[in-house]
Amino acid sequence: MKNRILLVIIITIAAFIRLYNLNSYPAGLNADEAAIGYNAYSLLQTGLDEHGNRWPVNFKSFGDYKPGGYFYLVLPFVKLMGLTELAVRLPSALLGILAVLLIFLLVKELFDNDNLALIASLFLTFSPWHIHFSRGGWESNVATTLLLLGTWLFVRGLKNNIYFIFSSLSFIASMYTYHSARVIAPLLVLALAFSFYKRVKPFLKTKMFVAILLLSLIFSGPLIFSLFSSEASSRFSGVGFTADTGPLWRVNELRGQHTNWNDFKVVILHNKIVAYFTAFLSNYFDHFQGNFLFINGEIVNRNRIPETGQMHLFDIPFFFLGIYFFIKNRPKNWGIIFLWLAIAPIASALTFQTPNAIRAHNLVIPLVIISAYGLWNSLQWVKTKNSLIAILLYCYIAILLPWSVTRYFHQYFVHYLKTYPEAWEYGFKELVAYLKPLENNYDKIYITDKYDQPYILFLFYLKYPPEKFQQEVVLTPRDKFGFSTVEDFSNFHFDSINWDLLKEEKNILVAGTEEEIPKGVPVIKTIYFPNNKIAFKIVRL
Repeated sequence: MKNRILLVIIITIAAFIRLYNLNSYPAGLNADEAAIGYNAYSLLQTGLDEHGNRWPVNFKSFGDYKPGGYFYLVLPFVKLMGLTELAVRLPSALLGILAVLLIFLLVKELFDNDNLALIASLFLTFSPWHIHFSRGGWESNVATTLLLLGTWLFVRGLKNNIYFIFSSLSFIASMYTYHSARVIAPLLVLALAFSFYKRVKPFLKTKMFVAILLLSLIFSGPLIFSLFSSEASSRFSGVGFTADTGPLWRVNELRGQHTNWNDFKVVILHNKIVAYFTAFLSNYFDHFQGNFLFINGEIVNRNRIPETGQMHLFDIPFFFLGIYFFIKNRPKNWGIIFLWLAIAPIASALTFQTPNAIRAHNLVIPLVIISAYGLWNSLQWVKTKNSLIAILLYCYIAILLPWSVTRYFHQYFVHYLKTYPEAWEYGFKELVAYLKPLENNYDKIYITDKYDQPYILFLFYLKYPPEKFQQEVVLTPRDKFGFSTVEDFSNFHFDSINWDLLKEEKNILVAGTEEEIPKGVPVIKTIYFPNNKIAFKIVRL
């Protein structure tokens, strides 16, 4: 009864952290969130996505072909709540809360230890990595929860085979939600089957296994078909690590340092396979760097909090102690945690921008469990030692844990918005609100494209009629990363502001950055970031 009460308290805290002022923090709305919300809105209005595709498996969006799972998950929220920031973010937040319960259930099932399970759920509750991606419309967060659900159901299935059905559906659902899960989910299933092979082997001979296999093939059929389409290959060609030509140039450079660059020995030592495999390993181990995990996080501002790692500084000793105690004690089922740890960064390592907190998001689960195991065993160990050691440990927990958590929230709610205001497209809501009453008074309204995919923010905040936009939309050619955008709809034009070309036009409005609008030009409206720097200057010609 005591543990149940503690679990309810932990989940309540997790819910408060993930739901508090969710529509306002993060301040603004990033382009991917706007795309998810507007496409759900478009489906409700027309049965088509923004580009006129009927109920797609993957959404074309900016040419990045986002998996459709989160779009469809958001759809009923948009139906009930309207096209708002909260409607887009709430499903992710709710599934983030669910993950706190699921990690308790998984750890309890694996190690038969309620106290360890409670500590793991507490660690996930306060995890910077998990909080950050629970509070935005992130598909990766949903995929992580589904992977966690599938793993727990698999372990439950060892006792009651009926759970294997729901486990397979959870893993398949994760692959419909986020690109990385299409790599991680199959590998995680193989790891589970390997870890529990003796217990799984008899099940492989049953009719239920055949039924699950057929059911999985049926439900994954549209996904499998889409993976062999041009849209899937174009996505990987844009973000896959082979898109980086650096290793290839390095091969040519190294070969050029030999007298006979085409000699067999030279080719064996310096070739594309070696170069890209080395690049993959470098990408992979980037995710275990101390700077990424504990100090600064990743480099993309949208995915990081200022001066904060993916984990707390408080976690450092317990993570390493967790590894030590796992290897020392070898508790039953411990191997699956390390297999998950090894698998988690693989999908991210196949891309060129690493370490990546979004694509490797599922890594938070084994990291949290290992850290929780380190703390639990440390508490057990000090019971056998002198009181001074115990006092030092308790002081460390009592002082560093509240400090780490408080500092994180301070950085998130006070400094994040002021340090990286453009990361969440801050200012577009205010810009659209100002321009909407004026749009019919001007022949053309020019909007800077300095910020990510501005057209989708306008569609979102204008609640622009999808059936009208579907007739107007024309995408630009793909850039080097495989992305494209919309330059025009209605009388809005999105591009870099070339003042020398625009200054001769008449009856137009121009919304540009401070650098794009020359000094001395009369400004009719200025929109500021929360740090008082200028987001947009609006001028009339």
